[in-house]
Amino acid sequence: MSKTITVSVWILIALVSWAVSRLNFLLFHSFIEIAAILIAGVLVSMAFISRGKNVLVLRMGYLYSVVMFLDVLHTISYAGMGVFPSWTANQPTQFWILGRLIEASGLALALVLPKKRSLNIGYSAGFMIAGAIGTTAIALGYFPECFVMGTGLTLFKISMEYVVIGIILLSIYLLFRSDSPDVLPYKKYYFLALIMTAAGEIVFTTYTDVYGFSNMLGHIFRLISYFVVLQGIVYRSIVEPIDSLYNRISKTQEELIAIMSETTEIKDPYTAGHQRRVAILADEIARRMRLSQDDRNVLSFASRLHDIGKLFIPTDILSRAIPLNEQERDFVELHPGKSYDLLKGIPFEGPVLDTILQHHERLDGSGYPKGLIDKEILLTSKILSVADVVEAMLSDRPYRRAHSVEEAMKEIRSNSGRLYDPSVVKSCLELFQGGFSFEDHEE
Repeated sequence: MSKTITVSVWILIALVSWAVSRLNFLLFHSFIEIAAILIAGVLVSMAFISRGKNVLVLRMGYLYSVVMFLDVLHTISYAGMGVFPSWTANQPTQFWILGRLIEASGLALALVLPKKRSLNIGYSAGFMIAGAIGTTAIALGYFPECFVMGTGLTLFKISMEYVVIGIILLSIYLLFRSDSPDVLPYKKYYFLALIMTAAGEIVFTTYTDVYGFSNMLGHIFRLISYFVVLQGIVYRSIVEPIDSLYNRISKTQEELIAIMSETTEIKDPYTAGHQRRVAILADEIARRMRLSQDDRNVLSFASRLHDIGKLFIPTDILSRAIPLNEQERDFVELHPGKSYDLLKGIPFEGPVLDTILQHHERLDGSGYPKGLIDKEILLTSKILSVADVVEAMLSDRPYRRAHSVEEAMKEIRSNSGRLYDPSVVKSCLELFQGGFSFEDHEE
């Protein structure tokens, strides 16, 4: 997502949030807090699933398990919720300050503590104990007052907000000094989250009404900071490794296909480059016919492997300089099925195998191996069959010289609608009329 789109989305979210807060502030506050709690829960889950892989992510999991608990208490004790009838707006504000002090301290300590995993137990236990003591103090009335009805924020609450801001600024300083490999992948997101959190804390020093505009704006800054954390730590910890794995699998598959295609050419040197050239022509036809990228990928794989079943055909038949007899032709016609059997263990995306199996089928049912007719044949197979025929005619074979482009075009034009799909033929003819040549596509 581009920066412009991201900013536009957040402006829209801010406007919608403001509208909801005007309609029902309690509903707005609940949505914001629930979203933050859910994000924290995802972060905690991710940290423990990937524990041992990254010390920073693991510490975030320990930290936000405590922060999440305090945010739940802040949410259910908020003025108007009615969960704790004897409480005022003071207690949820106390839980807020306690949560932010623990969160800010945890973010700073996660950066400043050595990477040693033995310190993680102390890190986790320390914040759990702090959260438990703070919660008990709030429940028993020993925690300093943070909000007084009719007056607003207390000096203690405002002072603690500035302490939190100071800790966040320290965290930013530590962040930019850190060259830890555990920190580097997340540095940008960590920084943005800290900036949004600091902005929220500044706003939270100004409100006098728990249902007021300043309180609403501070909660939006906080929500943004949590989503940045979600994008940075959770997204990078899950999506990027999966993308990396997928890319490695795709690269391995690509290398395997190249090896198999070259193996076919070693077996039948007279058709060296045939599958690659067929793939080029098939893709150009598919492009002209405006097939989807997924269909073009299927066609690419199928084209480059469609003759691999010829590995099972004796070399003397493949290189025969005279026409084959009926028994030998029957042997050659087994190659689509052999290709299918050889490749069926590879997890291709889309109908690659069926495209290969059907590439010698013809519209009138005269093809092989199953004698399929028009609508029973895949469009990708229809394209492959035309590309296969045209490339074969334009290349030398042991038993004949290459045909001219005019002769190849005459073959598919005269059999359009009987053997070959008319729309595929039309696109192929237009390509060659436009000056298509295999040489222009050579690497």
